[in-house]
Amino acid sequence: MALELTVLGSSGSHTGPGRACAGHLLANDGTRVMLDAGNGATANLQRHMDFADLDAVVVSHRHVDHCIDLVGMFYLLKFHPDGPQQVDLYTAPGVVDLLTGLLSGDSKMQFREVFRVHDIAPGDRFEVGGMDVELFPSIHPVPTLSARIEVGDTVFAYSADSAGGDDLVACARDADLFLCEATWQGDPAGLPDGIHLTATEAGRIAGQAGADRLVLTHLLGTLDRDRSLEEAAATFPGSDVSLADDNLTWTVA
Repeated sequence: MALELTVLGSSGSHTGPGRACAGHLLANDGTRVMLDAGNGATANLQRHMDFADLDAVVVSHRHVDHCIDLVGMFYLLKFHPDGPQQVDLYTAPGVVDLLTGLLSGDSKMQFREVFRVHDIAPGDRFEVGGMDVELFPSIHPVPTLSARIEVGDTVFAYSADSAGGDDLVACARDADLFLCEATWQGDPAGLPDGIHLTATEAGRIAGQAGADRLVLTHLLGTLDRDRSLEEAAATFPGSDVSLADDNLTWTVA
């Protein structure tokens, strides 16, 4: 089975019309990994599979549009029809503390019984099934990790939330498919520094990295999506640029 990406949530910062926040399912040869779990992403996940059949969840940072659905996942795993289930959870700093603070009663004590928590940091590498995961530092207001996932000669890269920089270019180097945030549009000069990318910047970074295909995600739900596509295509030297949308699937290679 080829490495496949299914988008579970494509809206940035808040939900959009018919779109959940950040969530992505990678599948290869029976191994399934969820990248981020933002608002509504696990509702879409259940269109494709049971939570308990995930091999791992990887959460890039503690902003709620990337992690809040772990609370619902906690309860589904705890009260699963087949009895309590466990899933490996690889998390950036602060994620578990934030979410356990939202749970009440003795659920706080049981969070790590449902999720086998692995703390992750830039430079870490680990393997889930046949997927080799490498983590890179991302420019964002809280500790955030971009991910490069290799299966044999196939390379998938995920920006998470990012303001770009050399580390993101390295993460996406020669990727077969680069899933990159494009939260904003237009001239970045009028936007805050160190938070997100425009579509123009996403296309430029993908070109610098030599990525084969670029998929834009994390667009604000209020934006004209066609304009974002046009802006990214204007700076990406490749011909394959597309927009992420909930429940769409790409074969990475």
